[in-house]
Parts: sequence; structure tokens; C-alpha cells
Amino acid sequence: MIFNTTLLLLLITLTSCFGLMIDLAKRKNNTKLHREFILIYTLLAIYLLALILQILFNGVGQIYFDYITYVAGVYLPVAFMALASTYLKPEFDLKKILWMLIVPTVTLIVLWTNDIHHLFFVKYSINISDGVVGPYFIVHSVYSYVLLTFALFTLIYASIRNSGFFSNQTALIVLGSMVPLFANVLGTFKIIPMTIYVTPVLFMFATICYAIAIFKYKALNITPIAFRTVIDTMSDAFIVISNDGTIVDKNLTFENIFKEILKANREDNLFEMIEKSNLLDLKDLKIHIKESRKMGSIIKEEYHIINKTFNKYFEVDIHPIKIKSNSEYIGTLLLFRDITQHKKDIQEIEDKQEVIVKQGQLVSIGELAGGVAHDINTPISAIKTGIQMLQEMYIPRDETEKELLFRMSNCTEKIIKIVNSMRNQIRNLGSDQKFNFKISEVIEDVRIIAYNEFQKSRCELSVNIEDDLSVYGDPTKLGQVFTNLFLNAIQAYNEKSGKIEVSVTKAPSNKIMVQVRDYAGGIPENIKEFVFKNILTTKGTKGTGLGLYLAYSVIKGEFSGEITFESSEGQGTTFYILLDRAKEESKVSVAQEINNEDKTEIK
Repeated sequence: MIFNTTLLLLLITLTSCFGLMIDLAKRKNNTKLHREFILIYTLLAIYLLALILQILFNGVGQIYFDYITYVAGVYLPVAFMALASTYLKPEFDLKKILWMLIVPTVTLIVLWTNDIHHLFFVKYSINISDGVVGPYFIVHSVYSYVLLTFALFTLIYASIRNSGFFSNQTALIVLGSMVPLFANVLGTFKIIPMTIYVTPVLFMFATICYAIAIFKYKALNITPIAFRTVIDTMSDAFIVISNDGTIVDKNLTFENIFKEILKANREDNLFEMIEKSNLLDLKDLKIHIKESRKMGSIIKEEYHIINKTFNKYFEVDIHPIKIKSNSEYIGTLLLFRDITQHKKDIQEIEDKQEVIVKQGQLVSIGELAGGVAHDINTPISAIKTGIQMLQEMYIPRDETEKELLFRMSNCTEKIIKIVNSMRNQIRNLGSDQKFNFKISEVIEDVRIIAYNEFQKSRCELSVNIEDDLSVYGDPTKLGQVFTNLFLNAIQAYNEKSGKIEVSVTKAPSNKIMVQVRDYAGGIPENIKEFVFKNILTTKGTKGTGLGLYLAYSVIKGEFSGEITFESSEGQGTTFYILLDRAKEESKVSVAQEINNEDKTEIK
């Protein structure tokens, strides 16, 4: 039995290997990374044990002991590949790399049948430089070194990403990765003399470096990977930039939000990209970065980022980053919180609040006007009665007196009609009284109230009612709709004379169609889609923008109807209002139709 230095080194290495395996196995809550390290140490233990037996049985079939070492050696690169993949991406499915086991398995078959074909070894020697290899050995070596290289560089990349380039963890992983890789490459190509006993020792050196990184520096602990997972799943986007604007880091949320407008990669300059794309005020951002450093605290600012395909509001937290040891600022963290929906909600609340305020004003005006109408109607009725009494007295009067009394009677009648129409329209403001009423009555009341507007604008109102149809609801609110449509039509003529046509006709399915048409300038194309959706006006300070918005709200909300329009610039606009007929009237109409059908069949 030969007890030499090589044997001692292998025994020490094997003992270390078993020690690490036991330590990892005893740990609670073993992760996938721990289990993969146990697999690597198991393969190394098989490797080392076979080599020790080869030395102990020196000269008795050494090549066959080497065949056992290859059971571990051919699968080690795949095991390292699994370790690297898991370190880079903890949720990685190892089933995706099972195909990598094909070549190592074929290698074992070729090796164990080498005495027949000598495709692996032509001449075997424990000194790599003295051996003569077959063609398949080259295939096996290339495949193994490619896997090892890819695995080791993946480990280095993942370590740099999680811990930084100059960290102790990265230094250990780089050292542990490069030493066995370069030594084996140099030995395989016979650049340096090397025996088969060196390879497992070098791989053990690598795994010890990894073990120190795990246990002392926790480089492969799940924490840095979890930290990356956490920041990538944050709802808020962030980006870290250096003093000159170079992008140092960013999370996945930032990439997803800004991918269409800002393809920012590491080492790109954010300041240059913002200036080029003109997405926000770069000068303002730089000022706020300086302010945050001067104050030594976080500054919150609001930015509206907009271009052809992007329109969002962000609350940006500007965090100054400095080194604790010398208080030197080395960069800035920008945290983007999307507040677009919040801005829309605030705007909607403000819009609705404006509508509520104006509706409240209308209610107040309605209450005052109702009282005024009552106060006016009482003395006018008394005057009307007095005029009638004067007309009926048997007192001789000349033609002038008769004409004067007649005109006074007509004027009082007209005042009473106006007051009654106004009272009909305002008496229910602020209430929610619903009943069956005829559309013709509402149109007539509005026509009387708006008579002065029609006269002043020299516009003619033409009303065509095919059937005196009824609807169910609040006549006051429908009157508001017609008032708004009539006044809009008058104003569309821009103080020129014109014609406004109103028609009421039956529509299928017990519906009523009301059309209000003018022949004025029409609605501009760029605001058609916003007519009913937004509170807007094209009349400057002369308009409130509430008319059509409220008309849409009343028809849809109060009457469950539809209101649409057709408009051509220079030709005019037609509004279509589709309403349900009053239920009782609908039943009568249906009964009449059935009765008419029965009479037709009898004939």
C-alpha cells in the first residue's frame, strides 16, 4: 500500500466533502440550492473515493477505477448548470435541462466499452500529458467545458447582479469558478503537466469557495434573489441613476410602464433620453434632484408624461443616495407612482360637483321663480277680471276705447299664458314627481317661454306633431332638455335668422321619436365625440357647457331613452330623442291595433 502525498490530499478533500454534505443535510428548511449542492458534493465524493481506491490498488486495473470516477465526472457539469440556473432564477424548472444528461450517459457507455473500440482512450495514463485519447474524448471534453463555462459565468453574472461587482461574494465565486476551469483546460491541452487526481481537488476548491460564500457571506442565500423578486413585482416603478444620469438599476415595473416610449437599458443616460424624447421638463427634474441633496431628504413631485401614445400622471419620489462614510452623493433613486386614475377621479368629482352646484342654483331659482309667478298671476288675474267686467258693462264706448280694452285683454291673456307655462316648467324643479304627460304640452310651454329668444334672433320654430303622444316621467326635466336644444339651435345661427324644426312621430316597439333640427353651421368634427361625455362649450364665456351634458343625463337617467345626433359642418344638426310611450297609452294602442286586425279578418 502506497501512502503518498496525493493520497493524503485526496483523503482530506473527501473528508471535507463528507463534512459539507452532512452540514447541508442537517440544515432546516433546505432550499433547492442546498439540495443541488448536496448533489454536487455527492458526485465529488464518488469521484474522490474511486481515485483513493485506485491509489490503494496501484497497478491492479487502475483504468477501471477511473471508469467509476467518470460516473461522477460526466454529470458534474450538468449539476453545476442546474445550480447556476436556480441561482439566476429561483423558480427555474430543472426539467428543462434534463436533455443535457444525454451526452454524459452516452459518454459512460462509450467509456465502459472502450476496450472494444478505443474511441475514448487509445492509451490510458494517470498523467494526462502521457495519455492518448480517442475521437469521442474530444466530443465529451468540448461538451463538458461548454457546460462548465456557461454555468460558471452564469453564477458570476447572477452574483454581480445580486451582490455587486466588488463584493466579497462575487470575488469568491469568481475565484472558485476560474481556478478549476483554467487548470483543466491547460491540462487537457497538455500545456501544463497534470494528473487525473488534480481535477476533483480543484472542483472541491471551487465548491469550498461557494460554501464560504453561502455560510459566511450568504451569497447564495435566497434573500438577495427574493429582494430582486420583490422589487420586480412592486406596483411602483423605480430607476437608479448616477450623478451624470447613467442608469445603474431599474425594476421590471419600470420597463413594463415605459417600454413603449423609453427603452432604457443599463449604462444608457436617462438625462439624454429624456431630453431627446421631450417627455418631461428635464431642467425641472435636475433642480429637484439638487434640492433633495441639499435638504438630504426625499422630495415628492408630480409629472405629467405625455406623447402621441402615452398620457399618464406620476408622483415621483426623488431619493438622494450617498455613502455613509463620507456623505458623498453617488446617485439618485426615482420612484414613479402612477396617479393617472386618481387624477381622473378628482376631475370627475370636480365636474360632478360643478353640475350639482348648478343644479342646486336651478332649484333655488325655481323656488324663487315659482313664488314670483304666483305673485304675478294673482294681480294679473284680477286685472283680467276687471277688463272683462268693463267690456260687459252697457256703457256707450267709442271704437278707440273698445280697441284699447281688447288689447288690454289680449295682453293680460298673454301674460297669464307665459306665467302658467313658466310655472309648469319650474314647479317640479328639485322634486322627483313622475306621471303621464303629453309631449305636445311640454313643447308648447317651452315655445312660449322661449318666445322672446325666437323673436330676438328672428328664428322660426316649426312644430309638427303627428300624434299627440304621452310619456311617463318628469315633464319639467324633459322641458329642460327641449329648452337647451332650442337655445343651442338659436345660438348656432350666430344672430342670423333661420329655421328650427321639431317633429314628434311614432317609432317601432312602442317608442316615440322626437327630432330637433337646425340648418346652421353644425358641430365641429373634433368635438363630436365629447358632446355628451364632457361638460364643454364652443361659445366661450357665453356658454356653461352644461346643456347637452344635462340633456344626455336626463334622457338616459330619467327616461331610460336614447339621444343621438347627426351633424355636418355648414349644413346643420339634427338631434334624435327616442322615448318610451306611457304604459297606459301603450296598452290602449296595442288593444286598438288588435281590434283593427280583428275587424279586418271579419270583413
